[in-house]
Amino acid sequence: MKGRTNRGIKIRIEGSMRYFFVILIISMLSCKSQKNTNMENTGDEQLVLLEQDGYSAIDTFDTMVVRDQKTLNAFYAKINKTRKPGLPVPEVNFSNEMVLIVCMGEQIGEDLPDLMKKEENEHEIIFQINPADPQNNTDTSLISSPFCVYKMPISEKDVVFLKN
Repeated sequence: MKGRTNRGIKIRIEGSMRYFFVILIISMLSCKSQKNTNMENTGDEQLVLLEQDGYSAIDTFDTMVVRDQKTLNAFYAKINKTRKPGLPVPEVNFSNEMVLIVCMGEQIGEDLPDLMKKEENEHEIIFQINPADPQNNTDTSLISSPFCVYKMPISEKDVVFLKN
């Protein structure tokens, strides 16, 4: 009699565990946080945010237009000098895309820049760099050097950055 009771409990537990794992897998696959959200609201659907961080090891304000993998690797080598592990270099198809990099230089607080396309004409593309809202910064003793890396479709036009 004792053998049958344990066996019945064991079958019920195994059946319950099976349902538990099915529900767990379904909930993990349906979770919206797992989706990749690299698009930033920049006003331009072609501008894609690849990376942003609060430390670039670049002391002064600088912008770059990168049109080849070698230059992108050199930038990441510079920002990864003091990182262990370093940030991975994003994969970019330079035959179709180019990379825009904005380094804000040393600043107090950790405000990340916001890049928006302001204007485009037949000779140039003009981007506006807006610093983040300083009211969101609660720690004013922190010194950072934030940067953002964007990709966009390749263009032969001159790229101009205007700092607000």
